[in-house]
Formats: sequence, C-alpha cells, structure tokens
Amino acid sequence: MCGIYCSKDLSTFEVLDQANKKRGNFATGALIIDNNKRESFVIQKKDSIDWDLEELPTHNTIYLGHNQAPTSSERRYSTGTSHPFKFGRWVVAHNGILTNADLLKEDYIPHHKNPVDSSLIPAILNELEFNKFGPCNTDEEEVLNLLYVLERLQGTFAIWVYNTNSRNVYFARQGSTLFYKGTNVSSIKGRYYKEVSEGILYKLMDNKIEPIEGFIADSPFLTL
Repeated sequence: MCGIYCSKDLSTFEVLDQANKKRGNFATGALIIDNNKRESFVIQKKDSIDWDLEELPTHNTIYLGHNQAPTSSERRYSTGTSHPFKFGRWVVAHNGILTNADLLKEDYIPHHKNPVDSSLIPAILNELEFNKFGPCNTDEEEVLNLLYVLERLQGTFAIWVYNTNSRNVYFARQGSTLFYKGTNVSSIKGRYYKEVSEGILYKLMDNKIEPIEGFIADSPFLTL
C-alpha cells in the first residue's frame, strides 16, 4: 500500500504525511505548488522528508504528497522510480496496482522504459495530448483526456493529478481508499473526512474539492 495526501496548509500537510506513513515508509515524494510565484517543484527522498529542513513557501501554496510502499521486489531507491511521476505537463502520484499495465504500455507507449506501473498514467496523458488528441487548450479538453485514461485503468488506484500548464489539481479513486475534508485529502481517514466517491473525478477549488464528472469504474478488488 501507498498513501497520497494534499493540503493548502503546511502544518496540516505535515500531519497527513505522518498519518500516511503507516501505508508506506520506503520513500516520500511531494509536489509543492507555489501560486505566488506560479511555479512548482518536486521533492523526493528515501524514507522520510524532514519538513523543517526544507525551504517551503507557506502562503498561497498547495502541498501534494505520496508515501511509497514498493509493489515489486526491487527495493533500491531511485528518484526515477519514485512518486510523483512527471511527463510533459502532467504530474501524478498513485496508490494501488494497475493490473493491465503491460497492455496499457503496449497500446499507448511501447517506448516507455520506467518499470513502475504508476508512471504509465502521466506518460499516457502526455502521449494523448501531443500525439493522439492534440493539446489541451481548455479545462474541458483536459478533463476529457483524464476521463479517457481513468476509464482504461484496471485494478486499483487513488491518484492526484496536476497539470503544469492549467495549474489544475484533480483527484480520483477506484478501489483504493481516499478521503477529504475541505481542501485536505488523504488515503487515511481523518475526523469528519468524507469518502471520495468511486468513479468520480474531483477538482481542487479555493475552499473544497468538488466532483466535476463521472467515469466508468471497474474495480476487481474490495476497498484496500
């Protein structure tokens, strides 16, 4: 299991990071979106991140995290095989197992070299945008591309997705757990947190995450 989480408050983000460590303590990755500077950057570390040692913006910022428990026997740490994964404009962190990873790679990105199934999600989104459907020039086109990919993922997933061009943040789940309260999101359920509905794409707004569109979910497993 892995854990994903998000907050617009750094102190809350640190609490969610600690809570989600029980789901994975092999590696920690984070995407920091600084809306004041209109830039974002990734932090990746083996084991844990000491947030007191990181120089992070504290205002008008979105913090997205992932605690990793590897799904393969390969346990050597590498930033290239750790979350979040970025291809083109898309950044994704994923909790779960994609049972059709080999087929997805064969159908959409046979040139893809990363062995981690999660890395396929942003890679396919990038492939669709630049080699199949064309650039996402509107939020509506961006959502359609996301829905197209979500409906082709088999197995379990809970994901957060960020587009560096539109600066939109999305969440979705199929099988894996994911909960939210206001703009806080976590694989671990907190007090008064609601469950993210399976088969619904959510978008991060100013003061909440909001369901925006449904997709066909086909989870073969019980909730993990």
